[in-house]
Amino acid sequence: MKLIAIPLGWIMKLCYMLLNNYGLALLLFTFITRLLVFPLNIKQQKSSARMAMLKPELDKLQKKYAKNQQKLQEEQMNLYAKAGVNPMASCLPMIITLVILWALIPVIYGPLTYVSGINKDDISNTNKLITNISTVSDEIKKSNTTIEKLITEGGEEQSEEEGDSSNSSQVSDLGLAGDETVSGTASTNYKYTDEEYDALYAILTDSDTYPKTAKILKNNNNVWEVIKLYPDIDTFVTNEDYFSQSMLKNRPELMTFTFAQKKDGYYSGVLGVASEEVEEYCKDFHYDMFGVNMGTIPKLKSITCLVPILCFALQLLVTFISQHYSKKNNPDMANLGGMTAMLYIMPLFSLWLGFTFPLGMGLYWCYSSLFSIIQTIVLNKIYTPDHVAELVERDIAKEKASGKVTFMQRMAEAQMAQSGKDPAEVRRAIREEMGEEPEDEPKKLSKAQLKDEQRRKLNEARKRMAQKYGDEYDESQD
Repeated sequence: MKLIAIPLGWIMKLCYMLLNNYGLALLLFTFITRLLVFPLNIKQQKSSARMAMLKPELDKLQKKYAKNQQKLQEEQMNLYAKAGVNPMASCLPMIITLVILWALIPVIYGPLTYVSGINKDDISNTNKLITNISTVSDEIKKSNTTIEKLITEGGEEQSEEEGDSSNSSQVSDLGLAGDETVSGTASTNYKYTDEEYDALYAILTDSDTYPKTAKILKNNNNVWEVIKLYPDIDTFVTNEDYFSQSMLKNRPELMTFTFAQKKDGYYSGVLGVASEEVEEYCKDFHYDMFGVNMGTIPKLKSITCLVPILCFALQLLVTFISQHYSKKNNPDMANLGGMTAMLYIMPLFSLWLGFTFPLGMGLYWCYSSLFSIIQTIVLNKIYTPDHVAELVERDIAKEKASGKVTFMQRMAEAQMAQSGKDPAEVRRAIREEMGEEPEDEPKKLSKAQLKDEQRRKLNEARKRMAQKYGDEYDESQD
């Protein structure tokens, strides 16, 4: 998958260089990748049309050989071979399209990896640092305390009223390490004394109370450096208004830019602890759309809720349009039943995705749905059933004129040979279908004639061997 993701990353990088905005670059990137797979979509539509043309014949075979599955398979294979149709052909473009779309995921999730050109080790170290900070912050939060409470009160639990007051001030006090520490690792003006930090370190490395935190701090000095620079980092990282907790653990790179945004605090120094190059790049990287950071998690009470709602509406429209053309092109198709239910689940899934993941993912999903709508309409307007049928007839004629043995013909012959039948029957049937003269068939020989023929070939072989080695050959011995 990585082999496909790398060239897609080059496209994404070019899009960002042209537009200098990740939200707009994502739109152009989606358009280009959809354009790349468009020929595959056309091929898939033509393959589906070929199968639709055979449906009446297939239905007849189903009725005729309903009680003889082996014979049914043989006749179906023969039919596919005659028509030059591969029933799996429509699946291949779909599989290739899905592979490409699947390879897009790491590109969407990795703006630094595929766009920045920064050393991959620096990016990996930054991602690891963010994941570790998230793990530490989460464990401290689950203990009903904060880093600053552990420093000032030795970890004693506050009353519920004090806890509420502390939480209400978290957003307004983000970055309370102050301007002295904005420069990240360049600053050593920590907020608390060395003695207070030593006491905190002793508390956090107690493996009985904080097992995950203790393990991380004992093996990763960078996390401890971040805690000293930003004693309120845990309240920032665990704030759902800024971070998706699942993204922090699974896709930390997508959350990197949230540390560098200047709104409500300035935490780029966290990135600088791991790599100053990553820190500087994130400061200048336009990871936004209309001024909204794309790492933001959409909320109902915010304008960001429009993205998930748009995801839902566009995916619903995709479903309606797809159903419309399916019924129009195949009015006699069977009731889709459970498949229809699955199609309507997708819009609900889109709504959930929009509110669960960062704004950037929801925006990409909107773009993708929009281009799906355009693609479906264009395909069905240009490649109407009659036009596709005409194209299919041309393709079949070309294949027959080439004289090449098709994949389905080979499959049909192999199946007949396995059943102990003569594969030549398939070839004769195809030639008859094409209106060609049958090939001259070998004359059938009796057992006596076969024995004479074998004796003749054996004698000829002996004669050749005698001539080769200079021996005399006595024909009277034959």
